[in-house]
Amino acid sequence: MDAELRSHMAAYAEDLVRNGLPEREAMRRARMEFGGLERVKEECRESRGISFIETLRQDIRLGLRMLRKSSGFTAVAVLTLALGIGANTAIFSYVNAWLIHPLPYAHAEDLMVALSHNAREGWTEQTFTNADFLEYQKQASSFSQLAAWTSWYFNLTGDGRPDRVTGGLVSWNFFDALGAQPMLGRSFLPQDSRPGSSNVAILSQGLWETRFGGDPRIVGRKITLQDETYTVVGVMRSDFQFPLMGAANIWTPLAFSDTQSADRTTSWLPVFGRLKTGVTREQASAEMTTIASRLAKLYPQTNTNLTTVLSSMAYEVGKEEGSQELMICFWAVGLVLLIASANVANLMLARGTGRAREFAVRGALGASHVRLIRQLLTESLLLFVAGGAAGTLLAFWAVQAIEASIPARIRGYMVNYGRVSLDTTTLVYVATISMICGIAFGLAPAFEASQIDVNSALKSTSGRSTSGGRSACLRCVFVIGEIALASVVVISTGLLVKSFVRMVDGYLGFEPRGVVAAQLLIPPLRYGSDTQVRNFYEQVVQRVGAIPGVSSASVSEYIPFAESSQAVIVHVAEQPAMRAGEERTADYTAVGPAYFSTMQIPLLRGRALDAEDGPASPKVVVINEALMREFFANQNPIGRRLEIGHEATLCTIVGVVHDVKQFYLTDEPHPQVYVSASQFPSAYMSLVVRTGASQAGIATAIRRAVWSVDGRQPLSTVETMGTMIAERNTPNRFLMQLMTFFGAAALLLGAIGIYGLMVHMVTQRTHEIGIRLALGAEPRGVMRLMLGQGLNLTTRGLTMGVGASFLATRWMATSLYGVSARDPLTFAGVSFLLAVVALAACYIPARRATRVDPMVALRYE
Repeated sequence: MDAELRSHMAAYAEDLVRNGLPEREAMRRARMEFGGLERVKEECRESRGISFIETLRQDIRLGLRMLRKSSGFTAVAVLTLALGIGANTAIFSYVNAWLIHPLPYAHAEDLMVALSHNAREGWTEQTFTNADFLEYQKQASSFSQLAAWTSWYFNLTGDGRPDRVTGGLVSWNFFDALGAQPMLGRSFLPQDSRPGSSNVAILSQGLWETRFGGDPRIVGRKITLQDETYTVVGVMRSDFQFPLMGAANIWTPLAFSDTQSADRTTSWLPVFGRLKTGVTREQASAEMTTIASRLAKLYPQTNTNLTTVLSSMAYEVGKEEGSQELMICFWAVGLVLLIASANVANLMLARGTGRAREFAVRGALGASHVRLIRQLLTESLLLFVAGGAAGTLLAFWAVQAIEASIPARIRGYMVNYGRVSLDTTTLVYVATISMICGIAFGLAPAFEASQIDVNSALKSTSGRSTSGGRSACLRCVFVIGEIALASVVVISTGLLVKSFVRMVDGYLGFEPRGVVAAQLLIPPLRYGSDTQVRNFYEQVVQRVGAIPGVSSASVSEYIPFAESSQAVIVHVAEQPAMRAGEERTADYTAVGPAYFSTMQIPLLRGRALDAEDGPASPKVVVINEALMREFFANQNPIGRRLEIGHEATLCTIVGVVHDVKQFYLTDEPHPQVYVSASQFPSAYMSLVVRTGASQAGIATAIRRAVWSVDGRQPLSTVETMGTMIAERNTPNRFLMQLMTFFGAAALLLGAIGIYGLMVHMVTQRTHEIGIRLALGAEPRGVMRLMLGQGLNLTTRGLTMGVGASFLATRWMATSLYGVSARDPLTFAGVSFLLAVVALAACYIPARRATRVDPMVALRYE
């Protein structure tokens, strides 16, 4: 190219010589006509599109040199971005694992969850009766597989200490429907679910390794579950999980007897299916609706108003516990990232003002506006890429810290499919947000720096740009935006913290301090009669109550914050019978004598259940306040009779107790009935013990007491009620903790932003301040002037932020307890806090302005 251009220049000079010009003058004229040879080369390269890579390499080299030269600016910018990008990446890794990442099954988009919907009453639940499941399985042709499952507990005995193992009862095609195959052995076969067939089980890899030492000959080995012999037919891989079931370590097939197959009263089986190839969800839904209509006509007593709808399994998994809290965190860290990016853009604007002479020289040497913008955008991208790299490292540590602080048992019930990690999707997300933010927040500083008046900038001895006014306005806009975004984050944090405090401080309906609990499930083979069940629990309570340090002990079928209660139909005996589909329900639990005193549940009317309420005595029931309000209004319920369950068992009300939060701290009171465990014995019960002894010591003593009654009886982990409440409240606690961190980060970044702006304004106005002081202005007046400007920006940002918060916090309402999403005290308190922080950030630069030496300032130029 160089040779070709020089030959054109020489040929043009020869033409001029032939026209009579001297050779030296002809060459001078030719060079003038062609212009700068290097500039022409650049134009040629640009027209051919071959200079981009070369200039990009030059821009990157220059950008790295400039960032290295301004090491302080670079360090502050990278650390600011690392905070924003790191927090964003850490939360996104959970969003990715829980909500975005595809289900770990082949063709997961074909997996559908069936939901039972009552069109008349408007409720939807995830369970079906045995008979309905079998009907759908037989008639639904849209599915290649239709499977059912339910969570279960197993007593694993023999070969060591008896254990209580979590697991599931599943239909024979459960694993086939998911497309999951065992790492050892086989999955279930149709004959495994037939009544009378040999018992078989599949183990998890974890149980296989911990309990059976990873024995490679485990397939075909006999184990004892529920006092029955089972044959192990397979071992599932450690990465297999079914999120809707929760943590499971052993699976056995559902086997229905003829009586169970005909049961249309007990709804307990969740159902999912895999669509056949080419069948859409709409087509399958239409078929399920048709089958439901057919069943409603055949069985009006149980299936009236019931229909079936389909939902994708991915959606059902995504809406599980914790997803709402996770999205609030993700929304909050997005705002923190915007604040951090705006801070860096502000720093770049301030730095661009100081580089005005550099840009002027570049412009004078021929650099175009586009070329300057490209160079500055490259620097911006380098900054954000460095911030993204540092943020990834910070996110790695953050995820490790979060994972370590989540209780192992709670993690098993979470929606994610194992440990959260920074996988390829997360790294692509980091790179993408780094590039997008680098371009978006680098454009304004780059465009502003490129609009320099070359003549004015070169004449200015200070090097300040004549476009400083525009730069100052942009910086003010960024700071106002930062304060507005910080207001939204901090107000949201304030609402969640206030909600959490009210939740924790709220009355539970019982006194959890000093109570420990453990679950028991006795096998029906050893305890086949009600008398045997009753005698076992009476002996256990007697021996546990005799342990030194135990003040009282009892049993309950369901205890608060362990598992949700069973719902049963309840009807007041003297009132007209309810029509099918219009029955009212209440939570049901069987409790032993001294249960209310052990849990310290206040008795409001009548008496509690006691040892006299035995199998030969008239059946009695204690109700809670919610049931009294709903069923008896202002009447006295003592002595009234209730029909409980489908069998309409008559029970006389003998007492009323305080409402108890059953499952979550946010639970609203729900009707509940307590019956005598002696009159309604259950194989599944929980021990509740009030004691002042240490948890470790009492746990050992309780196990010994239970094993003194039956040495083969497993017992769950003995836990304090406080631990159970804390674990159940884990999502709310983590949400509050994370949002507090994000709120503090937003507050800090907002303060840094306004501090940086004020420092820059004082520097830019040093000459003006010097003149004011020389003409007699008081330092206090100068301070008021500077503070007024800072507070003016703060007021604008707060006004915008409070307005945005009114809109943004509305969708948080479901995560709040006892606090309105527009709580005036929180809004006012946060606004005052932000104003104080902004005032503190403005004070130091304003104070520096009052100490300007007028003589030095007047010589500033």
